[in-house]
Amino acid sequence: MDSFNSVQGLGPAADKANPESRHLVQRACNWFVGLPNHLGAAIGIVATFAIVVCLIALIYDAPLSIPRERTSAALGINAVLPVALAITIYSVMRALRAITKRGKTTNTALLQTIGVDLTLMTLFVIVTYFHFSLKTWVQVINPNLYDEAYFAVDQMFRPLIDAFFWIRTTFFTLIPSTDMWYQAAFLLMFISGFCSFAISRNPIYPKFCIGVLLTMSLGALSYLVAPALGPFVYEQGLNAQATEAQAGMYWAHQQVIQHGMPWIAEAGPAYFTGALAAMPSLHIAHALVMTYFAAKVRSSLTPFFCFICFWVVIESVVSRWHYLIDLPFGLVVAIVVIWLTNRICRAPVTAPSPVAQS
Repeated sequence: MDSFNSVQGLGPAADKANPESRHLVQRACNWFVGLPNHLGAAIGIVATFAIVVCLIALIYDAPLSIPRERTSAALGINAVLPVALAITIYSVMRALRAITKRGKTTNTALLQTIGVDLTLMTLFVIVTYFHFSLKTWVQVINPNLYDEAYFAVDQMFRPLIDAFFWIRTTFFTLIPSTDMWYQAAFLLMFISGFCSFAISRNPIYPKFCIGVLLTMSLGALSYLVAPALGPFVYEQGLNAQATEAQAGMYWAHQQVIQHGMPWIAEAGPAYFTGALAAMPSLHIAHALVMTYFAAKVRSSLTPFFCFICFWVVIESVVSRWHYLIDLPFGLVVAIVVIWLTNRICRAPVTAPSPVAQS
């Protein structure tokens, strides 16, 4: 009886504590959602994707390894260099902005702005890590390949592919070091967009960043649906640099097929960005997402982005990284990402700090 009374006595205290706990949780959620530039949404997207990839790793006993690539098979350079370049360009632009607008903003506002930008950069690195980790496991998780069906579509539309080849040989070769620009132009597109929108605090900045994060996340998952290696397994393309990369990546693919996850755990970190995945084309998806948001605010980068989109469409096919059918499915990914981004960012962005207005 005494024990019953003591439990009853806890009732009002517990009832009082519950609203307080709920209030604290609500305040924490409101703070998270209210982070500037939809930073809370960006963190949530990356955290969710990381959890999904970790669950897949547990189910398939897949390794989450520390990359040790000296040279990325796909890029032809160390994968750290684009990150270092982005940080360097951002730092220079931010420093010049601070010098030219000295006295028009507070140190606190400037530090808050830099903190948001550095957090987003960190999120890009994290999502890239989980993206390539999952991409490495695709052929073990879903060993079915649809290259034959996709190449049959290429053969049906051969005149269109021949037109792409003609455009490449007639016009693209006028640009020096033509072969390197498939990867370089795409990276330059992201770096220039991020740095420009971050420094100017363009209202499209949050959508641009969330769009890229969603493309990396959903794109990696989409590789699992109907995977393929690429048309280079049937014929050589016009891009000699791509052909060399494809040979190395195909060798790594064969090791994965023969030895599975143990090979990925042991040797995979040296081929971290070297997994093959043609369907869908995420180069197309990324290029369209970034171009869409740049065009939406009539950014001066829009013509440059449109040209890169055209370049990526042509080069992705003539280098034989992608089948023709990969491109419309890349468009589908882009449409989904744009729709989701607009839904996520439909709430008003937190008012920019004084540094954003300077």
